[in-house]
Amino acid sequence: MQYIAHGVIQEATTIAKTTQTVMGVELACGHYDFLTLYLDYVNGDETGVIVKASIKQATGGTAYQDCSWTGSAGTKTVTQNEYKMTASGNHYIVFDIRGCEYISFTQGGSDNDGTPTGTLAASYTMTG
Repeated sequence: MQYIAHGVIQEATTIAKTTQTVMGVELACGHYDFLTLYLDYVNGDETGVIVKASIKQATGGTAYQDCSWTGSAGTKTVTQNEYKMTASGNHYIVFDIRGCEYISFTQGGSDNDGTPTGTLAASYTMTG
C-alpha cells in the first residue's frame, strides 16, 4: 500500500537576512521513504536564499545536518548541503528519509548585501 502525505511548511514569507530561520515545524517521517520539498522563490533585494535540511531522532532533539561525503586517498570529508536559489523560480528537492524520524528545514539570505524583500514558500509531499 502506498502512503502519501502533503502539506504546507511555510506560506510565502520574506526571507531572513543571513541567519538561518526555521521554516514551519518538524515533519514526522514515520513510514515514508521520500520527501519532495517544493520551493517557490521570488527574488527581491537579496542575492539569493539558502535552504538547509536536518533530521532528528526525536522531536526537538539533536539536529543532524543533511550532508555529503567526499573521498580522497581514503579520507572522507563532510560538507553540509545547502540549496541556493539566486533567481525567482519554482524548484524542488527530493530527500531520502528512510530511517529518519523527523526532518526540518531552515532558510536565510545568501549574502549580506541588502535588506531581503524576496519571499519563499515551501510545501512537501512524502511517499512511502
